[in-house]
This record gives sequence, structure tokens and C-alpha cells, in this order.
Amino acid sequence: MNVEKMESLDDPRLAPYRGLSNSRKYRTSGLLIAESRFLVERLLSSTLAVESILVDDLSKTPDLPAGREATPIYCLPRDQLQELVGFNFHRGVMACGRRPVLSDLQQIAWPDSERLTLIIAAQVVDPENLGSLIRASSAFGADALLIDDRCGDPYSRRALRVSTGHAFKIPIVETSNLLDQLNVARSLDFQLIATVLDESATPLKKETVRHRRTALLFGNEGFGLEADLVAMADRRVTIPMSRGSDSLNVSMAAGVFLYHYGYML
Repeated sequence: MNVEKMESLDDPRLAPYRGLSNSRKYRTSGLLIAESRFLVERLLSSTLAVESILVDDLSKTPDLPAGREATPIYCLPRDQLQELVGFNFHRGVMACGRRPVLSDLQQIAWPDSERLTLIIAAQVVDPENLGSLIRASSAFGADALLIDDRCGDPYSRRALRVSTGHAFKIPIVETSNLLDQLNVARSLDFQLIATVLDESATPLKKETVRHRRTALLFGNEGFGLEADLVAMADRRVTIPMSRGSDSLNVSMAAGVFLYHYGYML
């Protein structure tokens, strides 16, 4: 095990952990930070590259799975670690990993399956909502996510915490041209289904047959899907609600849609 007690906060090897409250820098850096033993272990068990692990006590060193034995582990006393990261961090262990670089659906190694499900998110800006959406997508069997660059950061500390590390388990494609990627999805034989709040749309319970490759589109927390995205869809589907309710949290809605289409013939 490659463990080293750090002598200085200025050590360049600690640079990825410095000033974690400035989360914006990580989206363009190619790095991510996993906090807590649980998330670190999920990162270590994934296929993502892990740059290093940082602990505030050697007793908190996580077990390294096969193939990860050479991962550098740095130890820094808690008071110094908190000074380094810039907030009161008390979980004792974090790790720096490399983000996957996926910007096109054609980069995905799709499972060899007759049925594929793709989740598409447009302008889901809140990192907790995005983290919940990732968790629901992974848990209910989606094969990949496609998000636009107006969404929150799927690998931010908050999103990773809420996703419980499921962002390490499912391919996430980030694009600056969502309309172009919808055309790519269509070329891959995905049927595009816009999830909308519209009484004229098809009620979900009337959807009894699904296309073998189904893509579900979800929009912004406040205003839903923009008109150009809805126009691109093959179908519009809605969840009827009671007591005057006009919307569901995006991750809750995704869970309902995924469960329904997951068990459809």
C-alpha cells in the first residue's frame, strides 16, 4: 500500500483537494472529488481512473481492490485537511478521480441487448435533482444518460452524494448540442418520448407497448422541455395527477416512467 504522511499543505500532490468549495473549476479540469468512505469505495470499484486518496487518519484508509494497489494514499491531520479543502470536513476520507470523457452517444459501448433505455435531461440545473435522476436511472435499468451543458455538474460533490455514486456506474454523455445528439439517438434507432405536463399528451397508463430502444426526455425543474425538444420527439407522454398537482420532482417522474417502460413488452 502506497501511503505517505504529508508535511506541507503546499505539496503539489494535494492541489486537486485545495478549495473544494469552488466547485466550478472541476467541470473543466477533468477531475472529480468523492467524499466519504462509501463514495470512495464505489469510485474504487468502478472503471474510472483514481488519481489519489486523502485521509485524516491512517485508520480510515479504505481497502484497495485488485488493480488499485498502487493508488497513492496521502494522510493529512484533520485540522490541516479542513484548511486545505476550505470547510469543516469530518468524513475522514476523500478521493480524486478522472471524469469519463463522453460527448457523443456513439462513444458508448451499448450492451448487447434487444432492449435499451436512454435518459435525456435538458437544463436540470439543481445538482441534487440531477444526482437523484442519475440514481433513479441507474437503479431502474437505464443504459445511459445524455445531458446538455446547461444541466448541473453530474460529478459535483453534491450530485455525487445524492446519486450515491451511481454516476460511476452508468455512462453519462455531456453535450453542448442536444438537438444534434437527439438526431444521433434517432440514427441509433431510439424512439424519442417527451415527458410533458399536457392533458393532450398520451397518459402513461395507455402506453402498453414500447419500442425496443426508448429514449425518455426530461426538462427543467421550472418550465419543463423547451418547444424545439418536444417537436423533435416521436411521442408525448404525461403522468395524470390528482388533487390539483401540476408536477413531480424530475427524479420521481423519471422513476415512474422507467418502472413503467421497464416492465413493458
